[in-house]
Amino acid sequence: MPVFQPQDLAAWTGGRWTRTPDREILRVVHDSREAGPGCLYVALKGARFDGHSFLGSVTDAGAAGAVCARGCSDAGLPCLEVEDPQRALEDMARSYRQTLGGLVVGVTGSAGKTTVKDLLAAMLMQRGKTCKTRGNWNNQIGLPLSLLSMEREDDFGVFEAGMNHAGEIAHLCDILQPLCGVVTSIGEAHLEALGSVEAIAAEKISLLAALPEEGVALVDVDSPWKEQMIERTRARKVTCSLRTRADYTGQPAGASGERLRIMDAVRNDVFEVVLPLPGTHMMRNVLQAAGVAREFGLSAEEIEAGLQAFAPAPMRWERMRVGTWLVINDAYNANPLSMRSSIKTFARMEVPIEKWLVLGGMNELGDGEARAHRDLGVFIASLGVHGVITVGEKARWIHETVSAGDTVHVDSAAEAAAMIRERGGAGAGILVKASRGDRLEAVISDLQQHLQD
Repeated sequence: MPVFQPQDLAAWTGGRWTRTPDREILRVVHDSREAGPGCLYVALKGARFDGHSFLGSVTDAGAAGAVCARGCSDAGLPCLEVEDPQRALEDMARSYRQTLGGLVVGVTGSAGKTTVKDLLAAMLMQRGKTCKTRGNWNNQIGLPLSLLSMEREDDFGVFEAGMNHAGEIAHLCDILQPLCGVVTSIGEAHLEALGSVEAIAAEKISLLAALPEEGVALVDVDSPWKEQMIERTRARKVTCSLRTRADYTGQPAGASGERLRIMDAVRNDVFEVVLPLPGTHMMRNVLQAAGVAREFGLSAEEIEAGLQAFAPAPMRWERMRVGTWLVINDAYNANPLSMRSSIKTFARMEVPIEKWLVLGGMNELGDGEARAHRDLGVFIASLGVHGVITVGEKARWIHETVSAGDTVHVDSAAEAAAMIRERGGAGAGILVKASRGDRLEAVISDLQQHLQD
């Protein structure tokens, strides 16, 4: 684990210690429940909480120290007083990044960024010590904390950059200082804050614009935004594609497309890997991760070993058996791009009898949210699923246009689960997907609890 010197932290933040910690600082946390010996607690202030109110419990937990606003220190704990703890957290991460020698990759996109981050990290771990973003810690709090967990001896760092307002990606890249960048996809996500897909594209491509000349930008030439990606980065461009010739070209292989053939034009090499999950979107995710891995010198065998070690994040195409049903829990988040990819992949799956979609709403789409949901309903109608259960206010727009098989709209996850119990045949496949705010995984919990009862 990294070791932080108190004097360095003071210099990086422009802060002043009330007294110097008498123990090593080994990690940085912002959640008082994670505080313990060797940790530095950063007292952040949000709309509904003030981290300074937990300084007493942090002291009781044996923390080495805390970062707090001037005038808010706790007498029982060495406190680094700063003007703004949030800015201090970012300054610590930015300065610490300059002490790191490992190759750092930044990943962003409207869909697929967490999966590509995890895939690439699993591959790079076959070659050397690798640090990656914890879960989806990809914002102005999570990214600095993830970066501060990277050790100076690590060979690679793979970090996810998320956004919900203009300028956020550039700000995060100023902290991260990536050598390599990947934009996984660009679509209608965060329209409420940015207003247009063009603005979303400009924001995502900020990652590639932040790369240095000696860096590497992976450009998916299947993207309608490829020209902007190429124009805005000064880094060396490396291309990938599932449709046309590129530096790294992918083609489905195997009887049912469970493998991906990768043609490496850079090294005049061809190899195949087994896909960890189904779907064209997973082929693209694997191809993007493999392209970066090859640029970092990994062999086909190391890439395959990484794919075998890969475990998808919770609620991202998480397969489970609930009674006789095969349930796909993809309820972590949703936007029009990820909804279509998941539903299309699910529609192509083989299940013993019928397929059901349980869908919630898509958030942060702004003025176009009704149109986006209705368009999704039209898209679903052509796929031949047995039934669609829509849940909640926004999903009602999907219900208006879906007209596919057995369709019903309900107001809650509990009602959706009841519909599945009533109408879902033995052996049915069920896809559950919605934006995070809907917490639609409660449908699965309800089904599981009902079986136990």
